[in-house]
Amino acid sequence: MKISGGYRVAILFLATLISVTGCGTEKDEREHREYTVPESLCSMDLDAEMIEPFLPPGKEVDQTEETDRIDWFCRVSVDDKSVFMLTWEWWEPNWSAERFAVRQAYATPDRKSTDGTYVYSKEDAVVAVRCTEQGKDWDIFLTARVRNGGIPNADAMEKFIVAYRDDFLKSDPCADMR
Repeated sequence: MKISGGYRVAILFLATLISVTGCGTEKDEREHREYTVPESLCSMDLDAEMIEPFLPPGKEVDQTEETDRIDWFCRVSVDDKSVFMLTWEWWEPNWSAERFAVRQAYATPDRKSTDGTYVYSKEDAVVAVRCTEQGKDWDIFLTARVRNGGIPNADAMEKFIVAYRDDFLKSDPCADMR
């Protein structure tokens, strides 16, 4: 089958148009954010660069924080959709980060730190804080999750869960336990 010159030009134009419009970059998506990335995350001292890789384009960003005596959560929403969530909760001892991730946090980690203290994937991460090593009866598990249009990113998730743990430990959380 032979294609005439006019059709060839039309096909090339259409192919070029599809390739240009269909191939956005991460930088392009960030540039379409009409909101400012939060300078900190709920009550934590984490830089904006830690959460920025997970946030999708949109008009408005909001943070919601709730706490009680046994757990805490922080939800980041873009245009009223929860896209990133952090939690911590007291939990019984002797659970690995991987076991907690799968059985309690319903996460799907596919990577593990060399020391086994945290597990992560492009969408979830869980880290164990061992209060039992300080003579307490419970441990604390921290989780981070990308959801509902948030941008999955395994490398950023690993950096985030480590920074989250380090910031969390500054407050000596195990001392608060009875």
